[in-house]
Amino acid sequence: MKKLLFALSLGLVCTLVRADQTNLAEDDASLEDYNGGFESGKNGGSGFGEWKMTTEGNDENRHAGFFTATTENNKDVTGIVKNDKAWGVYANGTGFEQAVAYRAFTTPLAVGDSFSFMLESGLFEKKSEADPGGGSAGLTLRTSNATDSTEDYNKDAVFEFGHYDGKPNYQIFDGTGEDKTDSGVAFTDAGVSVTVTVTGEDTYDLEIQTMSDTNLTKLPGRKLKSAGAISSLAIFNRNTEKSDAFFNSLQVARENK
Repeated sequence: MKKLLFALSLGLVCTLVRADQTNLAEDDASLEDYNGGFESGKNGGSGFGEWKMTTEGNDENRHAGFFTATTENNKDVTGIVKNDKAWGVYANGTGFEQAVAYRAFTTPLAVGDSFSFMLESGLFEKKSEADPGGGSAGLTLRTSNATDSTEDYNKDAVFEFGHYDGKPNYQIFDGTGEDKTDSGVAFTDAGVSVTVTVTGEDTYDLEIQTMSDTNLTKLPGRKLKSAGAISSLAIFNRNTEKSDAFFNSLQVARENK
């Protein structure tokens, strides 16, 4: 099954840029830059600034951080790997641990641009009875680039997507409306590929592809939380406990004029 999922993920990544698009930015965990780990200052690929890592909760009983995951050492990562690798983010312990990685776009997203990423996570299972629960793992797109602490993960965010404790489906937080947060796409531990295409100053189309079966869900005509150039992203693990979160294959494609 893992070999099948790996093949599906490679096929998907290779087709993200259409014939009428130009690739502006791309990065993935298989690049040489991440052989020594996934940490602040790393800057693999092209079209992005350096990664900036922040954590909350690091002591004898609380743990949060980042690593380059491999299928050999991380049997629970399957669907989103490239060359057997993905970016890993962990947050577990007796409290509400958090790990957030920030990255700026070299060129802010413009109307017509498509931004894609891959996310894989597991079921929420407490590592400690003292854990408060309420965890989540996902990505935000932001109109600023605050990176001072984990609390900045959704500062000036116009889009947020992820897997949330107590929710069977992936959730979307944007400007579409509080009754439109449920994507309708059921959580899968094989992961998803997500594409955001900017269609106006505060509108976008969303596509979610499940890696287990390559089923594609299209959610057109959604609204961003506000207008403004999208200039940075944040990936986050907010207390997912026993299950780590994995990310891969960042990409920006621009329509050819």
